[in-house]
Amino acid sequence: MTAERVGTGAVDAPASAAADSAYVRLRAMLARDELGAGERLGDERSLAASLGIPRTQLRHALDRLEADGKIRRTIGRGGGAIVTDGRFERHLNTIEGLPEIARRQGVELTTDVVRLEIATAGPRDRRLLRLDDGATVYRITRRRVADGRPLSVELSRLPTDLFPRLGTTNLSSLYRTLKDDYGITPEYSDESLQVTVADADLAGHLGVEDGTPLVHVQRTTFGSTGRPIELAHEYFVGSRMRFHLRKYGFVSLDRAVADHDPVPTVHQSEEQ
Repeated sequence: MTAERVGTGAVDAPASAAADSAYVRLRAMLARDELGAGERLGDERSLAASLGIPRTQLRHALDRLEADGKIRRTIGRGGGAIVTDGRFERHLNTIEGLPEIARRQGVELTTDVVRLEIATAGPRDRRLLRLDDGATVYRITRRRVADGRPLSVELSRLPTDLFPRLGTTNLSSLYRTLKDDYGITPEYSDESLQVTVADADLAGHLGVEDGTPLVHVQRTTFGSTGRPIELAHEYFVGSRMRFHLRKYGFVSLDRAVADHDPVPTVHQSEEQ
């Protein structure tokens, strides 16, 4: 038994030393290459080859980096070790449910349904959801918790005529439920972002103090039927979020004011 323990220790020690060395070298790579949050450190195969160590030893080093909050590991195409600063990243170019985003980013996300009720649509609901007088809507309040910490509160309103018995379905991923159970997919959405502060109700749900900065996202989503299918207000803890937007095209000033009074052009003399 004693010889067995000594033998195991003799085998494990070099492996542990190699993993420690890989951890130090990976941290040096982060600093040397000035990798920022969201950038890719690499996948296991390429990193193991670069460091000249087995992937089992590399995984121990990556485990430590992940525990330090330096990286997160993601799955799928383009996955691997991604540099992180602990923020949840949401792309504004695409329509995706938070559970799908979290899964891709390697974040454990849970959803709590705080409130679900059916109510008569108010004037704003009728106008933006294109409903008749007397129509009803679902009012759904959900809280998202990412890696054990409250991330956001979402208030959604949906037409009851499009989604009968919605309250009996899985509301953790609303868009997936609308697609799978009702055959309606979100096609596009109009969104606006602004900074606000937490009131007592939001602060209680998010575990923050009153007045904590929040990012408020207002959204109207249109479905594959051509009708608006959702009005939503999302409140994210500002310090835990990063929003990403890719823009296309360039709008020149001349083009932007083409239908308005021309802007005078100032010409400098050649002497200047």
